[in-house]
Amino acid sequence: MLKSTLNLYNFRWLWFGQTFIYCAAQSWLVALTWLVLQKTGSGIALGSVLMAAAIPRGLLMLVGGVISDRLPPNLIATIATVINTVLSGLFTLMLMTDNFQLPGLIIISVLFGASEAFLYPAILALLPRLIHKSKLGEANAWMQGSEQITNVIGPALAGVVIGSLGLTTAFTLNTLLFAMGAGCIYCVRTQFDPDTSAVKPSSLTNGLFAGLHYAWKHPGIRISLLLIAMINFAILGPIVVGVADLVTIRFGGNATTFGYLQSAYGVGALLGVWIAGRMSAIKQLKTPLVLLSIVLGVGLIALGFASHAWIAAIVILVMGIGGGIVGVLGLTWLQQETAIFMQGRMMSLVMFAAVAFDPFSQAISGVLLDINLTGLFVAAGVTMLATAFVASLNKTRHA
Repeated sequence: MLKSTLNLYNFRWLWFGQTFIYCAAQSWLVALTWLVLQKTGSGIALGSVLMAAAIPRGLLMLVGGVISDRLPPNLIATIATVINTVLSGLFTLMLMTDNFQLPGLIIISVLFGASEAFLYPAILALLPRLIHKSKLGEANAWMQGSEQITNVIGPALAGVVIGSLGLTTAFTLNTLLFAMGAGCIYCVRTQFDPDTSAVKPSSLTNGLFAGLHYAWKHPGIRISLLLIAMINFAILGPIVVGVADLVTIRFGGNATTFGYLQSAYGVGALLGVWIAGRMSAIKQLKTPLVLLSIVLGVGLIALGFASHAWIAAIVILVMGIGGGIVGVLGLTWLQQETAIFMQGRMMSLVMFAAVAFDPFSQAISGVLLDINLTGLFVAAGVTMLATAFVASLNKTRHA
């Protein structure tokens, strides 16, 4: 069944393009995290650099969704990926010339985050334009599978390259992967219906408010977006910032160990995607998200007390399985519930919910990291369990 979808010309280029782009992004995150920790040794400095990318990404995400509804999303995605290629090349040049400067790193990270704000909504908005609704679940299994494969390969590859060849080589590889992704997305061809474009509001502000109103009127979308936001708030900082300190302080590991632990979530999520591909479509999204919140909450608390890297890997893998299942089922449900002329804005809202609290998650994680490593994971886990409890009390009929 899945074979027929990947045989579609445009979908195949989209799948390859996303794979290269996401692999580059995952590798970039690991390399950037390790670079800052090695140069500064400060959790606060690392949180600041990650926030520098997260803030513009969050602020501009909804704008990226509006633009993806007005201009061909394949064009937007191609331009954004080319920008990422250039920025990754600047990182490489900085290392080649031994010219590490934290302010320069922060500026590049700001531009990188701004570019991603346009890139990810455009990629997500492309899929419903290429695939019939009846095939969206199948196509999302491929797309989510690609993302989770890169969650495995990207961090592991970065860890191995950093450990054996150094950070300069790692950032060089990132640059090449982004360039390959840009080339693949450029090959995607899709019609941009002028009739669909004509129904969009004329001003950017009106476009933003129209998207927010559309989501707010749909109770299922509304509560699902709130849950997605809280899940990412609780999990992102601890998994990126906290696990790095687990590796260096508690496990006595190096960049390779860090890369493997980051990959463990991707392995689990890939299993989850495989499971979801064999499940029926869901009628509502709230219950799967609540169950995922419970799994993630328990997992985060367990990570706080993990004494060995292999224990942490198993915990992260289980968390990934839950994320993979809900990711496929949830995205398919959202795309099927959304009118085609709103796809860009709804996908940008999904991405916004996933990144809006990134700066706070990373900043709080950096501060808690310098206070107590175990406390960081316990606080995040309790937050996740509290979110699940409150959401379960919501009796919204359509959610």
